[in-house]
Amino acid sequence: MRRQTLATLGVALLLALAGCSAGPESPGAAVSTPTDSQPATDAESTIRVAGSGSADAEPNQAVVRVAVVAVGSDAATARQRLAENTSRMRTALDRIGVGDGQITTERYDIYQDRRRPREEGAEPRVQYRASHDFEITVTDPDDVGEVIDTAVRNGATEINDVSFTLSTERRRTLERRARSAAMADARSKASALATDANLTVTGVRVIRTGSSGAPRYADAGGAATATAAPTPAAPSDLESGPVTVTTTIQVVYEAGPRTNATA
Repeated sequence: MRRQTLATLGVALLLALAGCSAGPESPGAAVSTPTDSQPATDAESTIRVAGSGSADAEPNQAVVRVAVVAVGSDAATARQRLAENTSRMRTALDRIGVGDGQITTERYDIYQDRRRPREEGAEPRVQYRASHDFEITVTDPDDVGEVIDTAVRNGATEINDVSFTLSTERRRTLERRARSAAMADARSKASALATDANLTVTGVRVIRTGSSGAPRYADAGGAATATAAPTPAAPSDLESGPVTVTTTIQVVYEAGPRTNATA
């Protein structure tokens, strides 16, 4: 009788232990699943917008592109004449305050120029053409006319282009102003979108600056200009316009539920 009682207790104990060792995947175990009452994810509480801005200012410098051209019956003669005219132009520019540091070479070329003869059957007329293109930086836009006149009177044969530009310091100032305007534009857009979605902007998560557009310079145009005639001529007078810098940014704002001001 005692052995039977012990055996019954042993079976009961094993059954109890088996019940305690059942895992979560066992039939009847609770499984946690997301519910509608859980908070929104980060992706659902952000607003991504693009902002753009611009700033403009009057130019404080100019770039004048000129060319000195000379011809000769051979390459050496053309080169020598070109060197003489170039030296004369640079000396004259230095006298009015345009130093060597403001003049850079853009292109230098000597080539054979075969001209079609006027008479049919005649041999082509061969000459050599040498050219030296320069970029002259003028630190005061009001001096552009004087620089052009001086260059043309002293060896320059072509004025290829005149652009009114910004110094590096002023351009950086405009870029900062353009970025501030772009940020204000992005914030305005984000606030409007948040209001429409019954949200409020709570912070900034990411700011990505886009590439700033190249400054839109005021361009006075340019055309080939023959060497000035010996008779007096009216001085060159060029008008400049404002220079504009534009930029874009990408901003990701954090947003949260809008709270009612009244109960």
